[in-house]
Amino acid sequence: MRQRSELWRQVILNFHSRYEYNNPFLDVSIQAVFTGPSGQQIRREAYWDGGNHYKISFAPTELGRWSWVIQADDRSGLSGQSGEIECVEYTGTLPVYQHGFLRVHPSKKYLVYDDGTPFFWLGDTHWEFAYGERWDESNHPDMSCMFKGMAKKRMEQGFNIYQTNLRSDALMGGDKYYWLEGSDGKLPNIAFYQNELDRRMYYLADLGFVNALGFAWFISITDNVELQKSLARYIVARYGALPVIWTLAGEVAGYSGGEDRKSRIDGWREVAEYVESIDGYGTLQTAHYTNERPFADYYQDESWFDFTLNQAGHGDFPISPAHYREFLKKFPQHPFIEGECFYEFCSTLEENGTRMCTADMLRRVAYMSIQLGGCGYTYGAQGIWDNVWEKGQPNPMKLFNQYDITWYEAIDGEGGKQMGYMKAFYEKVRFWELRPYKEEGEEITGNPFGKKLPLITISEDAKRLVLYYSDSVRKQYEIKDLSKGNYSARWFDPREGKYSEAEEVFYADNGVLETPVKPGKGDWLLVVEQI
Repeated sequence: MRQRSELWRQVILNFHSRYEYNNPFLDVSIQAVFTGPSGQQIRREAYWDGGNHYKISFAPTELGRWSWVIQADDRSGLSGQSGEIECVEYTGTLPVYQHGFLRVHPSKKYLVYDDGTPFFWLGDTHWEFAYGERWDESNHPDMSCMFKGMAKKRMEQGFNIYQTNLRSDALMGGDKYYWLEGSDGKLPNIAFYQNELDRRMYYLADLGFVNALGFAWFISITDNVELQKSLARYIVARYGALPVIWTLAGEVAGYSGGEDRKSRIDGWREVAEYVESIDGYGTLQTAHYTNERPFADYYQDESWFDFTLNQAGHGDFPISPAHYREFLKKFPQHPFIEGECFYEFCSTLEENGTRMCTADMLRRVAYMSIQLGGCGYTYGAQGIWDNVWEKGQPNPMKLFNQYDITWYEAIDGEGGKQMGYMKAFYEKVRFWELRPYKEEGEEITGNPFGKKLPLITISEDAKRLVLYYSDSVRKQYEIKDLSKGNYSARWFDPREGKYSEAEEVFYADNGVLETPVKPGKGDWLLVVEQI
């Protein structure tokens, strides 16, 4: 058997077992060992696809001829079967296939594609992507399909991550989608995968998204570790050759504390370690953290844990630069991404009253998290993550959607567009070369009006700086240790995604540069470079 595939693109091998197992999922393991031109080996397990049919998904990671051989129970008649895949250049324009799957840069500060190209994470939150978002309907005037319309719009805006969850939780009724009761134990619900989940996973992959995928929400692990491991096994086999990241579970530790918290952390750890052992690509893994102060920090020292996916919350706690500084000082060994904070249109849960979260509010935290050492941000919009089809419908997440925002309103939010501007801005200024400036940029204390200084990042050679002025910044600041000489500066408007036409020139006398006053109300960025 010989097939052809482009680099990093999935190819699927089909097999038929001559033996009929009582439980065709649990009673047999069929694996293929793929050997590349350089001798690299990737092991991929087959997934059961109904009847006596099995499939193996594989994406080649280097050009040339790959050979494969099957290892299986002799009764299947598949053991020893072999074949070849010819891997050719990818001819499309999608970065994830041009550069390869994601990994951590050796500096541990940010993510890169396989070829070392820096990757700025910009995610959109779709907790209901697997079966809640509608495929064949839309009530948005410019979209014929809810699911495809939202995904296409986010890709056009510059997003590259879909932050999702399978929602296999029994409390959500999700277990009925993923499992059927067989005569000898549970079986994957093949019709759901074939008719529903496959097309959603493949559509995102064909758009060029990396799917940051969780298996369930935190409570699903209680008394169900083995079932969650079985689900992980099947998902890794069926979709592990697509551009994915495993985020384990939603809010892993839960919020009840005590033994419940410990058992959830322990149970999901077991799932994560199992995924690490069966994933043939070394796919990045993390945990979708709980909303805590100080920020959650479980799993930070564990070998399977590749980067931090934080949750600063939706306005129920104040969010300060000090929170990010404290965490990143304590845990510098992983890239940091703010993964859930100030969803646009969300109802904040503040003690002094509820407000609607605006684009202005979410921009502050997004830029703050990057300026203080982060390497990406996940946006979210109320009405999408809680999957509100029409106004007035029952909504178990009404606490966060007190303004009754629908998906078709949320997808057009200004904040989503502005996050695309943010990603383009940081790519242009080469975010991977920047680091937070000295901590003298901390907030001024003792002032009830909270006057603040700009948040500053600086390149290693001290020849390029990025300053973020939040709405409340009023005070100037002296940047020291620069080279003596002239520096040019241009203002960037994060609301419109545009630079000022005119450059300003500043002179760093004795290596000291005083930050200028921002040009108007609201938040602004200033890019300063040595001439």
